[in-house]
Amino acid sequence: MEGTREPVRHNESEAPPSVKVEFAFICDYADAGVKIAALGIGFDTIMAREVPVTHPHFHLVAQFRASVAETGEKELVIRLIDADGGDVMPAVTVKINVSPPPQGLTETVARLALGLNGVRFTKFGEYAIHVVLQGQEIIRIPLRVTRAPAAATSTPGT
Repeated sequence: MEGTREPVRHNESEAPPSVKVEFAFICDYADAGVKIAALGIGFDTIMAREVPVTHPHFHLVAQFRASVAETGEKELVIRLIDADGGDVMPAVTVKINVSPPPQGLTETVARLALGLNGVRFTKFGEYAIHVVLQGQEIIRIPLRVTRAPAAATSTPGT
């Protein structure tokens, strides 16, 4: 499973966002407050006996670091894309608040824990969660849906 990524530029004429990704992962459940609490961290494979399969619930978690100049509300677009480039679900737009840093510091942290419910995967293969900020991809987390071995249970997600 992939963690923190360097920004991937979609438009070379735009400056890369100065909001940096410290880490990102998917997990079974998470809550982001002063600290991130997460369970079932870092899975990258969903096993299923057949497709389509619906995964009942998982979370996308990320922590961002930004300079004092980047304080304010930021809009993130999250897409779950299959190997053919098609959207698995409608894009989700979320806003995170980059609060001013404490006095005497020049950087601050913002956190995201986004629950994704009832995601339906129609075929076995490669998928990826993409997070876009200011028109540029800043996170890409790969995810696979594979056929479960005959002895495995039929519960989606492992």
